[in-house]
Amino acid sequence: MRGAVLTATTYFVCAALALQLTRFNSGIAVVWLAGPVLFARLSSTPRRRWAAIALTCAPFGLCASILFGFRGTVAVPLSLLCIAEATAAAWLIRRVHPRFGKFRSLPEVGSFLLVTAMLVPATTAFAAALCAHVTQGLPYWPAWRDWYAGHALGFASFAPPLLLFLRGETGQWIAGADSRRVGEAALLLGLVAAASLVTFGQNAIPLVILPFIPMIAATLRLGRFGAVSSIVILVAIGLTFSLAGRGPTTLLNGPMALKLQVLQIYFATIVLVILPLAAELRSRRSLVERLHAAEALHRAVLDRMSDIVVRVNADGIVRYASPSAVQVTGYEPAELVGRSLFNLILPEDMPLILEARRRVLAAPDEPAIIEYRTRCKNGDIVWVESHIRGIVDDHGRASGTVSIIREVTRRREELASLTTQAMTDHLTGAHNRRAFDEALAAMLALRPHDIDRGVPEEGLAGCLALFDLDHFKQVNDGYGHATGDDLLVRFVSILRGAVRDGDLVARLGGEEFALLLSGLSVDQAHLICERIRTRFEEAAVRDPLGNIVQATVSVGIAPLVRGRESRAVMALADEALYRAKQGGRNRTGLPIVDDAAARRSA
Repeated sequence: MRGAVLTATTYFVCAALALQLTRFNSGIAVVWLAGPVLFARLSSTPRRRWAAIALTCAPFGLCASILFGFRGTVAVPLSLLCIAEATAAAWLIRRVHPRFGKFRSLPEVGSFLLVTAMLVPATTAFAAALCAHVTQGLPYWPAWRDWYAGHALGFASFAPPLLLFLRGETGQWIAGADSRRVGEAALLLGLVAAASLVTFGQNAIPLVILPFIPMIAATLRLGRFGAVSSIVILVAIGLTFSLAGRGPTTLLNGPMALKLQVLQIYFATIVLVILPLAAELRSRRSLVERLHAAEALHRAVLDRMSDIVVRVNADGIVRYASPSAVQVTGYEPAELVGRSLFNLILPEDMPLILEARRRVLAAPDEPAIIEYRTRCKNGDIVWVESHIRGIVDDHGRASGTVSIIREVTRRREELASLTTQAMTDHLTGAHNRRAFDEALAAMLALRPHDIDRGVPEEGLAGCLALFDLDHFKQVNDGYGHATGDDLLVRFVSILRGAVRDGDLVARLGGEEFALLLSGLSVDQAHLICERIRTRFEEAAVRDPLGNIVQATVSVGIAPLVRGRESRAVMALADEALYRAKQGGRNRTGLPIVDDAAARRSA
């Protein structure tokens, strides 16, 4: 209740001063100070207390109107209209901007000006002008203009400093400032006061732009406190001297009411410049503080993570590399910055990198994950996995990429080892049936570049040779499985010694083996198989008792004709092997093909 009475008393004083000093020719006051007082109090008070404050101010406003303004019954609606105006402005601004009160952003300042300097006073001016016209005989539109100008400019000029003062912004700034900041504030605000005195203390030169310079400096250095304090100083000095008949307004040819309205326009213009500037500076400072905090957090994370973070521009030049780069590549971050990323990548993997960068630069929101090899400072080659995402500039254009890179050399080696194990016969070291089936299907498949080179669809891709050790069960039964295993290993070594690096040696199961001879004709394959057969016939192993163990092998050959199915080729080789077995074993069986097939194979 005490706060409501204090607000009502202040409301009465401001209303009395406005009516006594700025009301000319029995008209409407052209400067209205009471509305901003009530508006500022309501905006800084919980809504549940608004009714008590407004009801307390109503009789005080009525007394001021009767004593210094319109007398008679018209004083009642006009005084109540002033109370309703301030209350409506406070309510509407809360609806438009729920967190209104600190002028921290341009939307907040814009909402304030829209509500208090346009919508609300323009609306109440219609009712006020009607009352003045009916009861006092004042012209309707001049009365509407004087009410709107006085109340709108009053809200715009006086409400912001009052509201920030009531919210404790001034006290908080003073309490948190050190002696250096206090001295700086005293100097800048002193310059504002001096410029205001020079501007309004003389009538010769209209130096209305002069106060802008120190006011902007105070806003830039002191923030909202500097902006609000500068506005208060300028308004206090300017209004006092103007009412006393001094200052630039005296150079105008017109009544005092017009001069005061021009003065309020001047004040409102300064508010429109200084307050948005202060709000934008506050927003930018807050943004910079958040950026510094985020940067500190990110650097702390990057300094402690093992993954490398690399930022690269659109040309492939490294702009940032995290400290963990030295652990993987041996390069210090400073050595990588300014260097082309492509110089560290093996040429064989360059197309993969370029394609991934092209994709993320075209669609920055879609990341790419690739693995490639990079060269370390000491010359070692390591595998890395890179998660790449595009970076966009202020205009939404892709300006580069950011990558999180992790070394995966061990993983690649383990994966290669597992793949090799999955494709290898553990006893002999030859490829297993799975690897053989995949290689056979690949050799029989017709590749697109074969068609481009004019290779016929049924061209010869090579030959398949199937080997089956003769009477191998007797070796296992007579000398033991260990001796049989030694014989299998010895046979694989003979196979490998007789073929080229690109040919595939596979164990199909038990004592059955296969050779895939790429690019050879049946006659050439026959010569190689005969060499293998004779070498194995001459080879021997010893059993645990020292006995010499020998065996022979039968062979079946089939041509690899592109476009045929694997089963058909295997059946053809099996038939040749069967004929070799039926012919007495230890020999090579050749395929039987029709004349047309023979011509195509040739």
